[in-house]
Amino acid sequence: MASSIEAAAERELGAADKTSIVVDCDGPFGWIRINRPERLNAFAGDMRERLLAALQWLDEDEAIRCVIIIGEGRAFSTGGDVGYMAELIASGDEAEFSRLVEIGAAVVRQIDEMSTPVIAAINGPAAGAGACLALACDLRVASETASIGFTFSRVGLHPDWGGTYFLPRLVGPALAGELILTGGMISAERAERLGLVNRVVPASELEPVARGLAGQIAAGPAGAITDAKRALRRSLHGTLPELLEMEAHAQLRAFRSADFEEGITAFMEKRTPHFGQGG
Repeated sequence: MASSIEAAAERELGAADKTSIVVDCDGPFGWIRINRPERLNAFAGDMRERLLAALQWLDEDEAIRCVIIIGEGRAFSTGGDVGYMAELIASGDEAEFSRLVEIGAAVVRQIDEMSTPVIAAINGPAAGAGACLALACDLRVASETASIGFTFSRVGLHPDWGGTYFLPRLVGPALAGELILTGGMISAERAERLGLVNRVVPASELEPVARGLAGQIAAGPAGAITDAKRALRRSLHGTLPELLEMEAHAQLRAFRSADFEEGITAFMEKRTPHFGQGG
Protein backbone atom coordinates (compact mmCIF):
# COMPACT_ATOMS: atom_id res chain seq x y z
CA MET A 1 0.00 0.00 0.00
CA ALA A 2 1.05 3.59 -0.48
CA SER A 3 2.98 4.95 2.50
CA SER A 4 2.50 8.18 4.45
CA ILE A 5 6.12 8.76 3.48
CA GLU A 6 4.86 10.01 0.13
CA ALA A 7 2.77 12.67 1.87
CA ALA A 8 5.79 13.69 3.93
CA ALA A 9 7.84 13.91 0.75
CA GLU A 10 5.27 16.20 -0.81
CA ARG A 11 5.28 18.47 2.24
CA GLU A 12 9.05 18.65 2.48
CA LEU A 13 10.14 18.62 -1.16
CA GLY A 14 7.05 19.94 -2.90
CA ALA A 15 4.64 18.25 -5.27
CA ALA A 16 6.67 18.57 -8.48
CA ASP A 17 7.86 15.23 -9.84
CA LYS A 18 6.74 13.48 -6.67
CA THR A 19 6.16 10.28 -8.64
CA SER A 20 9.81 10.04 -9.75
CA ILE A 21 10.64 8.15 -6.55
CA VAL A 22 7.75 5.98 -5.33
CA VAL A 23 7.73 4.44 -1.86
CA ASP A 24 5.50 1.50 -0.90
CA CYS A 25 5.33 -0.22 2.47
CA ASP A 26 4.60 -3.94 2.20
CA GLY A 27 4.48 -5.31 5.75
CA PRO A 28 8.06 -5.19 7.07
CA PHE A 29 9.45 -4.25 3.66
CA GLY A 30 9.93 -0.80 2.17
CA TRP A 31 10.07 -0.64 -1.62
CA ILE A 32 11.72 2.34 -3.30
CA ARG A 33 10.90 2.45 -7.00
CA ILE A 34 12.92 4.71 -9.29
CA ASN A 35 10.12 5.81 -11.58
CA ARG A 36 11.29 7.62 -14.70
CA PRO A 37 11.08 4.76 -17.17
CA GLU A 38 10.81 6.97 -20.25
CA ARG A 39 14.40 8.11 -19.56
CA LEU A 40 15.65 4.75 -18.27
CA ASN A 41 15.32 6.05 -14.70
CA ALA A 42 18.10 8.61 -15.15
CA PHE A 43 18.36 11.01 -12.23
CA ALA A 44 17.19 14.55 -12.88
CA GLY A 45 15.42 17.32 -11.00
CA ASP A 46 15.00 16.49 -7.33
CA MET A 47 15.16 12.70 -7.72
CA ARG A 48 18.36 12.43 -5.71
CA GLU A 49 16.82 14.39 -2.84
CA ARG A 50 13.70 12.25 -2.94
CA LEU A 51 15.72 9.04 -2.90
CA LEU A 52 17.69 10.31 0.10
CA ALA A 53 14.49 11.35 1.91
CA ALA A 54 12.85 7.98 1.21
CA LEU A 55 15.82 6.10 2.66
CA GLN A 56 15.85 8.32 5.75
CA TRP A 57 12.13 7.94 6.41
CA LEU A 58 12.14 4.19 5.93
CA ASP A 59 15.10 3.80 8.26
CA GLU A 60 13.27 5.81 10.94
CA ASP A 61 10.21 3.53 10.68
CA GLU A 62 10.77 0.75 13.22
CA ALA A 63 8.23 -1.46 11.41
CA ILE A 64 10.44 -1.59 8.29
CA ARG A 65 12.99 -4.37 8.53
CA CYS A 66 14.42 -4.33 4.99
CA VAL A 67 14.44 -1.88 2.06
CA ILE A 68 14.41 -2.89 -1.60
CA ILE A 69 15.38 -0.47 -4.40
CA ILE A 70 14.21 -1.31 -7.92
CA GLY A 71 13.67 0.54 -11.19
CA GLU A 72 10.39 0.81 -13.06
CA GLY A 73 10.25 -0.23 -16.70
CA ARG A 74 13.24 -1.85 -18.36
CA ALA A 75 16.10 -0.18 -16.46
CA PHE A 76 17.33 -0.01 -12.89
CA SER A 77 18.93 3.42 -13.44
CA THR A 78 21.26 4.79 -16.06
CA GLY A 79 22.68 7.34 -13.64
CA GLY A 80 22.70 11.07 -14.17
CA ASP A 81 20.53 12.52 -16.93
CA VAL A 82 22.95 13.43 -19.73
CA GLY A 83 20.59 16.02 -21.19
CA TYR A 84 20.41 17.84 -17.87
CA MET A 85 24.20 17.75 -17.54
CA ALA A 86 24.47 19.27 -21.03
CA GLU A 87 22.28 22.14 -19.79
CA LEU A 88 24.61 22.65 -16.81
CA ILE A 89 27.63 22.75 -19.12
CA ALA A 90 25.90 25.25 -21.40
CA SER A 91 25.03 27.51 -18.46
CA GLY A 92 28.36 26.98 -16.69
CA ASP A 93 26.48 26.08 -13.52
CA GLU A 94 29.26 24.41 -11.57
CA ALA A 95 27.51 25.08 -8.26
CA GLU A 96 24.46 23.04 -9.27
CA PHE A 97 26.64 20.22 -10.57
CA SER A 98 28.56 20.20 -7.30
CA ARG A 99 25.28 20.06 -5.39
CA LEU A 100 24.19 17.00 -7.35
CA VAL A 101 27.47 15.25 -6.56
CA GLU A 102 27.07 16.05 -2.86
CA ILE A 103 23.54 14.63 -2.75
CA GLY A 104 24.70 11.43 -4.44
CA ALA A 105 27.36 11.07 -1.77
CA ALA A 106 24.73 11.69 0.91
CA VAL A 107 22.59 8.84 -0.51
CA VAL A 108 25.53 6.45 -0.25
CA ARG A 109 26.34 7.58 3.30
CA GLN A 110 22.71 7.07 4.28
CA ILE A 111 22.67 3.49 2.99
CA ASP A 112 25.98 2.85 4.75
CA GLU A 113 24.85 4.25 8.10
CA MET A 114 21.22 3.10 8.27
CA SER A 115 20.35 0.19 10.53
CA THR A 116 18.03 -1.34 7.93
CA PRO A 117 19.60 -3.62 5.30
CA VAL A 118 19.09 -2.47 1.71
CA ILE A 119 18.71 -4.78 -1.31
CA ALA A 120 19.19 -3.62 -4.90
CA ALA A 121 16.84 -5.49 -7.26
CA ILE A 122 18.57 -4.78 -10.57
CA ASN A 123 15.85 -5.23 -13.18
CA GLY A 124 17.73 -3.86 -16.20
CA PRO A 125 20.72 -1.68 -17.09
CA ALA A 126 22.48 -0.10 -14.11
CA ALA A 127 24.97 2.39 -15.46
CA GLY A 128 27.10 5.16 -14.01
CA ALA A 129 25.59 6.37 -10.75
CA GLY A 130 22.94 3.65 -11.10
CA ALA A 131 25.64 0.97 -10.96
CA CYS A 132 27.30 2.66 -7.99
CA LEU A 133 23.95 2.93 -6.18
CA ALA A 134 23.54 -0.83 -6.56
CA LEU A 135 27.04 -1.45 -5.16
CA ALA A 136 26.31 0.76 -2.15
CA CYS A 137 23.45 -1.55 -1.15
CA ASP A 138 24.04 -4.47 1.19
CA LEU A 139 22.83 -7.17 -1.23
CA ARG A 140 22.17 -7.28 -4.97
CA VAL A 141 19.82 -9.51 -6.95
CA ALA A 142 19.83 -9.12 -10.73
CA SER A 143 17.49 -10.08 -13.53
CA GLU A 144 18.90 -12.05 -16.45
CA THR A 145 18.14 -8.95 -18.54
CA ALA A 146 20.26 -6.70 -16.30
CA SER A 147 23.65 -5.27 -17.12
CA ILE A 148 26.09 -3.17 -15.12
CA GLY A 149 28.57 -0.57 -16.27
CA PHE A 150 30.69 2.15 -14.72
CA THR A 151 30.25 4.31 -17.78
CA PHE A 152 31.53 7.64 -16.46
CA SER A 153 34.57 7.77 -18.75
CA ARG A 154 32.29 7.59 -21.78
CA VAL A 155 31.10 11.12 -21.03
CA GLY A 156 34.38 12.42 -19.59
CA LEU A 157 33.43 12.05 -15.93
CA HIS A 158 35.04 10.54 -12.86
CA PRO A 159 33.02 7.95 -10.88
CA ASP A 160 31.07 9.09 -7.83
CA TRP A 161 28.41 7.57 -5.53
CA GLY A 162 31.20 5.53 -3.90
CA GLY A 163 32.12 3.59 -7.03
CA THR A 164 35.89 3.83 -6.47
CA TYR A 165 35.38 2.59 -2.90
CA PHE A 166 33.05 -0.37 -3.31
CA LEU A 167 34.16 -1.76 -6.67
CA PRO A 168 37.82 -2.55 -5.80
CA ARG A 169 36.68 -4.17 -2.56
CA LEU A 170 34.27 -6.43 -4.41
CA VAL A 171 36.38 -7.46 -7.41
CA GLY A 172 39.94 -6.34 -6.63
CA PRO A 173 41.91 -3.38 -8.03
CA ALA A 174 42.80 -4.88 -11.41
CA LEU A 175 39.24 -5.78 -12.42
CA ALA A 176 37.96 -2.54 -10.93
CA GLY A 177 40.45 -0.69 -13.11
CA GLU A 178 39.27 -2.53 -16.20
CA LEU A 179 35.60 -1.82 -15.50
CA ILE A 180 36.09 1.85 -14.64
CA LEU A 181 38.76 2.79 -17.19
CA THR A 182 37.05 1.12 -20.16
CA GLY A 183 33.56 2.22 -19.14
CA GLY A 184 31.96 -0.84 -20.69
CA MET A 185 28.79 -2.68 -19.69
CA ILE A 186 28.89 -6.28 -18.48
CA SER A 187 26.12 -8.86 -18.37
CA ALA A 188 24.36 -9.96 -15.20
CA GLU A 189 25.97 -13.38 -15.57
CA ARG A 190 29.48 -11.93 -15.62
CA ALA A 191 28.60 -9.63 -12.73
CA GLU A 192 27.58 -12.70 -10.72
CA ARG A 193 30.83 -14.50 -11.58
CA LEU A 194 32.81 -11.44 -10.45
CA GLY A 195 30.92 -11.23 -7.18
CA LEU A 196 29.15 -7.97 -7.99
CA VAL A 197 25.70 -9.51 -7.48
CA ASN A 198 24.52 -12.23 -5.11
CA ARG A 199 22.38 -14.06 -7.64
CA VAL A 200 20.85 -13.79 -11.12
CA VAL A 201 17.24 -14.84 -11.69
CA PRO A 202 14.71 -14.78 -14.55
CA ALA A 203 13.07 -11.38 -14.97
CA SER A 204 9.68 -12.68 -13.84
CA GLU A 205 11.22 -13.91 -10.57
CA LEU A 206 13.20 -10.80 -9.63
CA GLU A 207 10.66 -9.17 -7.33
CA PRO A 208 9.57 -12.44 -5.65
CA VAL A 209 13.21 -13.44 -5.05
CA ALA A 210 14.09 -9.99 -3.67
CA ARG A 211 11.02 -10.13 -1.44
CA GLY A 212 11.94 -13.62 -0.28
CA LEU A 213 15.46 -12.50 0.59
CA ALA A 214 14.05 -9.50 2.45
CA GLY A 215 11.67 -11.86 4.25
CA GLN A 216 14.55 -13.96 5.54
CA ILE A 217 16.17 -10.80 6.89
CA ALA A 218 12.92 -9.50 8.41
CA ALA A 219 12.33 -12.83 10.15
CA GLY A 220 15.68 -12.57 11.94
CA PRO A 221 16.52 -10.83 15.22
CA ALA A 222 16.42 -7.10 14.51
CA GLY A 223 19.17 -6.06 16.90
CA ALA A 224 21.61 -8.74 15.77
CA ILE A 225 20.87 -7.99 12.10
CA THR A 226 21.63 -4.30 12.62
CA ASP A 227 24.85 -5.04 14.46
CA ALA A 228 25.90 -7.53 11.77
CA LYS A 229 25.33 -4.96 9.03
CA ARG A 230 27.44 -2.42 10.91
CA ALA A 231 30.26 -4.90 11.45
CA LEU A 232 30.25 -5.95 7.81
CA ARG A 233 30.43 -2.31 6.76
CA ARG A 234 33.30 -1.66 9.18
CA SER A 235 35.13 -4.70 7.80
CA LEU A 236 35.59 -2.84 4.51
CA HIS A 237 38.14 -0.55 6.12
CA GLY A 238 38.55 -1.57 9.78
CA THR A 239 41.35 -3.54 11.40
CA LEU A 240 41.03 -6.97 12.97
CA PRO A 241 41.24 -5.56 16.53
CA GLU A 242 38.45 -3.08 15.71
CA LEU A 243 36.24 -5.85 14.34
CA LEU A 244 36.92 -8.12 17.31
CA GLU A 245 35.88 -5.32 19.65
CA MET A 246 32.71 -4.65 17.64
CA GLU A 247 31.87 -8.36 17.68
CA ALA A 248 32.33 -8.56 21.45
CA HIS A 249 30.01 -5.60 22.11
CA ALA A 250 27.42 -6.94 19.65
CA GLN A 251 27.50 -10.39 21.24
CA LEU A 252 26.86 -8.89 24.68
CA ARG A 253 23.94 -6.84 23.34
CA ALA A 254 22.54 -10.02 21.80
CA PHE A 255 23.05 -11.93 25.07
CA ARG A 256 20.86 -9.40 26.89
CA SER A 257 18.09 -9.53 24.28
CA ALA A 258 14.82 -11.43 24.27
CA ASP A 259 15.66 -12.59 20.75
CA PHE A 260 18.68 -14.56 21.98
CA GLU A 261 16.61 -16.28 24.64
CA GLU A 262 13.94 -17.10 22.04
CA GLY A 263 16.54 -18.39 19.57
CA ILE A 264 18.14 -20.71 22.10
CA THR A 265 14.78 -21.92 23.40
CA ALA A 266 13.53 -22.61 19.87
CA PHE A 267 16.70 -24.54 19.07
CA MET A 268 16.33 -26.68 22.17
CA GLU A 269 12.65 -27.28 21.40
CA LYS A 270 13.43 -28.06 17.75
CA ARG A 271 11.09 -25.38 16.37
CA THR A 272 11.35 -22.21 14.26
CA PRO A 273 12.18 -19.16 16.40
CA HIS A 274 9.73 -16.26 16.49
CA PHE A 275 11.87 -13.20 16.89
CA GLY A 276 10.44 -9.86 17.97
CA GLN A 277 11.59 -6.39 16.93
CA GLY A 278 14.83 -6.59 18.85
CA GLY A 279 15.59 -5.55 22.40
